[in-house]
Amino acid sequence: MKTFWLGLALLFSATVWAAPPGIASRAWVVIDQTSGRELAASQADLPLAPASLTQMMTAYVLLSDIRRNKLSLGEMVSVPQAATEADGARIFLKPGEKVSVDALLQGMLVESASDATLTLVTAVDGSEAAFVERMNREARRMGMTKTRFMNATGLAAPGHESSAHDLAVLGLALARDFPDRLAFFSQKELAFQGVTYYNGNRLLWRDNTVTGLKVGHTPQAGYCMAASAQRGDQRRIAVVLGARSDAQRTQDALKLLNYAFENFDSVPLYRAQQAVKVVNLYRGDRPSVSMGFAQDFHLVVPRGAAPRVKAEVITRQPVVAPVNKGQRMGTLRLTLDGKPLGDYPLVALHDVGVAGIFGRGWDSLRLLFAK
Repeated sequence: MKTFWLGLALLFSATVWAAPPGIASRAWVVIDQTSGRELAASQADLPLAPASLTQMMTAYVLLSDIRRNKLSLGEMVSVPQAATEADGARIFLKPGEKVSVDALLQGMLVESASDATLTLVTAVDGSEAAFVERMNREARRMGMTKTRFMNATGLAAPGHESSAHDLAVLGLALARDFPDRLAFFSQKELAFQGVTYYNGNRLLWRDNTVTGLKVGHTPQAGYCMAASAQRGDQRRIAVVLGARSDAQRTQDALKLLNYAFENFDSVPLYRAQQAVKVVNLYRGDRPSVSMGFAQDFHLVVPRGAAPRVKAEVITRQPVVAPVNKGQRMGTLRLTLDGKPLGDYPLVALHDVGVAGIFGRGWDSLRLLFAK
């Protein structure tokens, strides 16, 4: 099911609710996954080293390639010499051996293995540099304005940086675009060539509602985590950067998730293409036009407050044909207990052409008396 995306600027610019106490990580954010609404944040736009959270974007590009049949999970690829010499975590691949794309993805996402990562990106693009160009193109397309990738692994490099906000955007994109592949991000362990590797996301063991996504650590970045969870029909994503220890990033992410679930509800208000209001129009080949949202619209409110939300539709009158599908037609103004929650654009749900000469003439007379 598609969700309603107002655009990243609007999603993250609404008023942020009071922050939860006791979060010690350097930068953090927690969002509602369905709407993209930011629920609490601190220094969320601060550019910082993302460590292995980088591999969320590496995975996004690779999963896109698999969807386009540029790569397949069962495909066997050769391990290049350079991959076996890379710094960072590894699953101890040998030069020239053949390993499946499936096993390499698991090695990257469970163990943050640099050798698995570099084998994958070299197989698909010939070089890490070419692959990183695509990573940065995707980041720009997603609106990740504080992000610049210098490599596919997350190893420390000058200028290699992202932000809690941007990584939350990336987490949303993974959940939205690859719901059938999210098991890669919740896998607790990997048995490979006689060795068992364990996912560094401790929340996968501590909280059975946690569904992923990724952890990372370098001396420069500190301890980082992007954690997603689902409780009932509610979904949240928390990102913490620059924690001082594994225990701190785990505790901070769990505090953020608990805060977000305990204090907020994400409520579906309108489905995609559902008519929010039907208004009469002049000079059209039909007498009215329906307005609503192109995609499902969810609203985040304090827990239990949904029945107190009031809606008002504002339109400019008169409405005159022609009207194009997707054209801005009005505004949905929402309030809670008399206080504004936000204004959201309503668009035409269908085209309305211009009436014939007699219809136009009659409506011209009607317009004279309507003024």
